[in-house]
Amino acid sequence: MKLNADGAWWMVTEYVEEHNHDLIKNFDLAKFLSAHKVFSPHEKKFIKLLHDCNIGPSRMVQILPLIHSKDGSLSSMPYIPADITNLKAKYHRESRLADIEDMVAYFKEKSKADPDFFYRIRLDDEDRVRNMYWVDGAARRAYKPFHDCISFDATYLTNMYKMPCAPFIGINNHNQSLQFGCGLVRNEDTDGYTWLFKTFLEWMDGLAPMNIITYQDFSMRAGIEEVFPLAVHRHYRWHITNKAGETLGPFFADRPELHKAFELCVDHNLTVEEFEQSWTAMIETYQVQDNETLNSLWEKRIEGFNAVLKHYVSPGNSLLQFAKQYSALQQKILGFELQQEANTALKQPKLLTNLPMERQMSKIYTNKIFNK
Repeated sequence: MKLNADGAWWMVTEYVEEHNHDLIKNFDLAKFLSAHKVFSPHEKKFIKLLHDCNIGPSRMVQILPLIHSKDGSLSSMPYIPADITNLKAKYHRESRLADIEDMVAYFKEKSKADPDFFYRIRLDDEDRVRNMYWVDGAARRAYKPFHDCISFDATYLTNMYKMPCAPFIGINNHNQSLQFGCGLVRNEDTDGYTWLFKTFLEWMDGLAPMNIITYQDFSMRAGIEEVFPLAVHRHYRWHITNKAGETLGPFFADRPELHKAFELCVDHNLTVEEFEQSWTAMIETYQVQDNETLNSLWEKRIEGFNAVLKHYVSPGNSLLQFAKQYSALQQKILGFELQQEANTALKQPKLLTNLPMERQMSKIYTNKIFNK
């Protein structure tokens, strides 16, 4: 149709049949027409919020009906995950344009609210980010009493630039993980790790960790030897095998040879390649491909604090998004720590023997550690 405006009125002046379309017989399908699949400003704002919280498109489609219709029915939604993916891609492009400037501005705001907040960014000859480290005041204060052992892991990609996240993680007196700042490294070489460790040491008032646990990496090891020469350096042992002990114990009881092969695989392989070859051989030799616990252990073979990070950040995050979500995780950790402090202060742990030594320990240890 062609329409001419005549004042406040519209008048049909021409009708072209081949430009017309058949009416949809099922009115419920009308919402899927392109003209109807337009995000409202309210929905866009909400999707941007979910995007910043690392919520995926499929999950968004489940959440959006709650604001899209009164009954929260999925059938009322005109969108599919692909529509939301396209909108998220748009947000990615927008985030990338001024990412580093926005991140620096965000860090400056953090510094105003927290005088002990620190950040440093290292650029290359082309003014691209090469390394980065930041830490807040709470982490710096917690490091002093809990610097006896830290872990350092750079196996998780966290942003759109494929820069691995390298968090420094400790454990407090409630057996909870603590964040002692976070680094980003573009080149995982000795120079990059040495810069990161020196920066960490500088802003921890020169107090080096007594023990540091990492995965096996020559560049990382060389950096540790240079910056933390007195620290005891160890590689990760497969901590989660302890949690699987109750399940695997009865399973191994009837399979002593499998148990022996399992221990050899976990304890005596020196490289990733050796471990994976030994694991595959063990699974095939003893035909245990369907064992859920063993499969779970394999899936979690490189999991650690990264398992927590994955709930907050994704490899598609911009630097600014990652910094904000890292801060959100830090606030959650501090909240859990306060809960445990309150639990110790307000609740008396249950005594099993009432012996003098047990009573003494119940007053010295936190409830979490005493119960453990």
